[in-house]
Amino acid sequence: MKAVFFMIFVLIFSVIFGAEKASDYDFLTFFLMQVIESGSIDATVNMEFHLMDSDSNDSYRDMTVRMRFILSDWEDLYLEFFEPEELADISFVYLAREEVVFSMVNGIPWKQYRWSYEADLIGNLLGQFLRGLMEPANFSWEVENEPQRSVFRIVPSDTKLRFLGLLSGGGYIPNLMRIYISLFTREGYSPTLDYVKITDRLEEEYLYIEFETFSLSVDRRIFSDSRKKFYESFQK
Repeated sequence: MKAVFFMIFVLIFSVIFGAEKASDYDFLTFFLMQVIESGSIDATVNMEFHLMDSDSNDSYRDMTVRMRFILSDWEDLYLEFFEPEELADISFVYLAREEVVFSMVNGIPWKQYRWSYEADLIGNLLGQFLRGLMEPANFSWEVENEPQRSVFRIVPSDTKLRFLGLLSGGGYIPNLMRIYISLFTREGYSPTLDYVKITDRLEEEYLYIEFETFSLSVDRRIFSDSRKKFYESFQK
C-alpha cells in the first residue's frame, strides 16, 4: 500500500517538473509535498456517479455516496459510509501489519478477509494505469489559476487518439479519460482539495468527488480501537 501511494506522487512530480512552466504547478507541488510529509489523510467526501443506463443508451443513472476516508502513515485505511441509506453504518478497515480487511456494522466486526495477494494485485494494476496516465504521449496537463482556486486538467492526447482511431467515442480506458483536480488556493492558507472529477472523453459520464472536509491530521485511535476489536473477535 505504501509503495503504491509513493509511486503516485513520484509520477505526478515527474510530470510537474517536466512542464514548460513549472511555476504554474506551485500550488499542486506544495500540496503534494504536504501530503507526502504527513502520510495521513482524513477526508469526508461526496461521490456522485453519473453513468449511462446499461438498458438504454439515451438515459443515465445517478448515485451519490457520502463517506469518510482515513489513511494513516501510508498504511492503515478506514472507510465509513453515511449515504446511501443501504450503506449507512457500514465501515471497512485495512490493517497493514495484519494484512487483513474486516468489515463492521454499527461498530461491530462482521467479516474478515486476508488481503496480501489482493493488495499486491491492485498495486500492480494501479501502477500500470498510472504509468500510462503520466506518459506525455498519452496525456497533456493544463492548469487554470483563479483567485482562490487552481484547476489542473489531465486531458487525452489528440495525436494518440487519432492513432487509435478513437476520436468518435468516449470510454474509460486510460487514454480516453479526462481528470480534473481542483485545489483551494486562498491567500494565507495551505492548498487543500476542493474536488476531483473523472469523465469519459466526451464528458458525458463522470465520477465527481467533492471534499467536504480534508485534513492531514489523523486521530490514530480509530485504528488502535479497530485493531483491538479485530483481536477480540477471535475470543468469542
